[in-house]
Amino acid sequence: MKNKPFKVVVLYSAGHLGSALIINKMLSMPEIEVVGVVKAQPLPMTFKGRAKVRQHLNKVGWRFAWLLLWQRAIQAFGFAVTLIFPFLRRRLRPAWKIAAELNIPILKCQNINDDHALSFIKSCQPDLLVSAYFSQILKKPVIDTAPMGVLNVHPGWLPSYQGAMAYFWVLKNQSDRAGVTVHWIDEGIDTGEILARKSFLIKANATQETVLMTTAVMGASLLRRIFRRLHAGQAPHISPTAWVENEHAEKAAYYSMPGRKDFKGYFKQRRFFKIRNILGVLVFKKFR
Repeated sequence: MKNKPFKVVVLYSAGHLGSALIINKMLSMPEIEVVGVVKAQPLPMTFKGRAKVRQHLNKVGWRFAWLLLWQRAIQAFGFAVTLIFPFLRRRLRPAWKIAAELNIPILKCQNINDDHALSFIKSCQPDLLVSAYFSQILKKPVIDTAPMGVLNVHPGWLPSYQGAMAYFWVLKNQSDRAGVTVHWIDEGIDTGEILARKSFLIKANATQETVLMTTAVMGASLLRRIFRRLHAGQAPHISPTAWVENEHAEKAAYYSMPGRKDFKGYFKQRRFFKIRNILGVLVFKKFR
């Protein structure tokens, strides 16, 4: 008799293309069954929420905020096109749509560590949690809800790119390579045991969005291999596709959320995203 699929709760960020790519890929993995979805919400537009929004905008700058809003609008348009036209239904779908179609319970979450979120995850009785570019830090009670633990797909080469928006920082630092890592989550930030890593060359015309999408597709592929090994009762570790051979590749470095000056410097070097790249993944071609 074959082993049953692992029950998985997926944690993802609203409007994040990397999250959507990974969740869509996970649906075709026979070793797992997605039994719940937790959606990290954007900052709330309440009275207190508006203060947080202003604080965030002051940190990152209005130009970045406008570009992010425009990027989300393009993604929403692309998703809408795939939902309206039947011949595009097998393209990338938003996670909320997947949950609705497959009758998977979904929680919209402002704080993954509050009692409501904790109760929701426990009610799904997962074997494993998977963080697909989730935007919140998990504390021990959440980490302990799944007997097998929590896997995180991190869009950067660890330990060299711990923290937020590694796909931005690798371009800001003018590196010639980027990477993706799958690791167990512990109580630190991107400090858990590394199971798999893969690096890739950055193209001359790359944007942070193209680097992000590449890490998501590669990260999903690494997840598939890890699930297969776990399902077969094997050790989940996979030999890394190595970074450039230098001592800096293994030095731990933490990057916080970029600020106004960081984005200003980045915009002098590269574009943040290209419309054709986003629509290309969402509508015109199948992602690999």
